[in-house]
Amino acid sequence: MRGNWFWIGKYLIVIVAALVLGAVLAGLEPFKSATIGSARIGAGSLVQFIAHSGALAMLWSLGYRNSTQLRLTGGRSAALASTVLALVTLIVIACAYGVLLRFINPFLAPDLKPFVDWAFIVAILSAASWLLWVLFSDSEAWIEAISGLGAGRKGRVGQADDRARG
Repeated sequence: MRGNWFWIGKYLIVIVAALVLGAVLAGLEPFKSATIGSARIGAGSLVQFIAHSGALAMLWSLGYRNSTQLRLTGGRSAALASTVLALVTLIVIACAYGVLLRFINPFLAPDLKPFVDWAFIVAILSAASWLLWVLFSDSEAWIEAISGLGAGRKGRVGQADDRARG
């Protein structure tokens, strides 16, 4: 069972590597000084945009695979799979706004920025609504999971007390 979850480390390594390599490459002098196109976008900001976008895509893939793994495992955790996917989607959409805006801001017309803002507002509200709906739908599973954790902790504490007395 434990071996089935080692894949998470691979995803985390790739996410961290993308972020670190993006920062390192964007900081190199050739990328700082080079510009692309008539909008004069820096090559460093393009590298960071690609790295951050890739990291966000990998984060969402991690959440999706985690959700699939929870469903396949069954039991109490299967009911929590939808919550994991909705939460990861909300995080990725919220972060994507900052990543995209930092990249397109230099050549975005001032009258188009409100459309981008509102598109992300709608996307974030949709993802948040999905998360709330899933939490509401799966609230019984969450209560069982939380009470199971509490019962497990009480059992371990009681066993430790018995050993201390004995």
